[in-house]
Amino acid sequence: MVMYPPWSYSQSRANTFDECLRKYYFHYYGSHNGWNRELASEEQATLYRLKQLSNLYLLFGDLAHRMCESAVRTVDERREPPRQGFLDKVIREMLNQGYKESQDREAWIRQPKQRLMLSEIYYGEEALRDRISIINDRRRAIVRNLYTSAAWKELSAGGARVVEAEKWDTMLLHDTKVYVKMDLLYRRQNGEMVIVDWKTGKEGDFSDQLYLYASYVREKYNIPLEQLELRVEYLVTGECETYKPVQEDIAKVEENVGRYIEEMKSCLDDEYYNRPKPMSFFTPMPSRRTCGSCNFREVCEFRYV
Repeated sequence: MVMYPPWSYSQSRANTFDECLRKYYFHYYGSHNGWNRELASEEQATLYRLKQLSNLYLLFGDLAHRMCESAVRTVDERREPPRQGFLDKVIREMLNQGYKESQDREAWIRQPKQRLMLSEIYYGEEALRDRISIINDRRRAIVRNLYTSAAWKELSAGGARVVEAEKWDTMLLHDTKVYVKMDLLYRRQNGEMVIVDWKTGKEGDFSDQLYLYASYVREKYNIPLEQLELRVEYLVTGECETYKPVQEDIAKVEENVGRYIEEMKSCLDDEYYNRPKPMSFFTPMPSRRTCGSCNFREVCEFRYV
């Protein structure tokens, strides 16, 4: 059994690091090996289980991205795309299935990685009904707006082809494995490439990670930045924004990643093994917003109440 998890960087890891250092410890270190029923401590098993909790927004976002990938694949392969009503029906049924599956607490405790548990149900959150209403409105909107999006129009016109969609890969930055997963990357007939970020929530949450994707695409496909376009497709409203990456933007993001890596490694007793300092080093950062949605609120004595 490997004592400590392998070291790597991702945007989600950086987000957790910013949110709360105690949550960061629970997620990336305290839960490690918690899947091993024979060797894990009770604390490891509990943290590993809580780490697997999802929520309605995450479930919906995952289903929406899978819907986009599936639909885009059909048009790229010159097949008849699924009807909007069919897509809406499938997402609605899968959301209902996730809700029903989350009712079986004991089954999830036995197999937390294989089964779904929504945190709204696990913690009995009062926001559940309001979130269901919000998700239903968004579901209908994204199904409708996918087929009018800029990416869909280009691909269905027949002059562009999909290069990557929802594919995990890595790049090396600051001697660290950095995970990347673009929603969609396609190439136009003139050789230009477009990186698409599907947004299934509110507008205005452009992520600097898109510039990291641009760096990855430039290196992997040997394409100059001048032939790259970044596009954010807001599927709830049908709006989109486009950006042309320049070296200054990419350098700034890569420098920022370097700072995160340096700060994260300052929390280690041994960089080679990725052995963390004691849990007490990871200062809790309680707040109403952070603690109210934290998977680990069941075990954290510092949670905001």
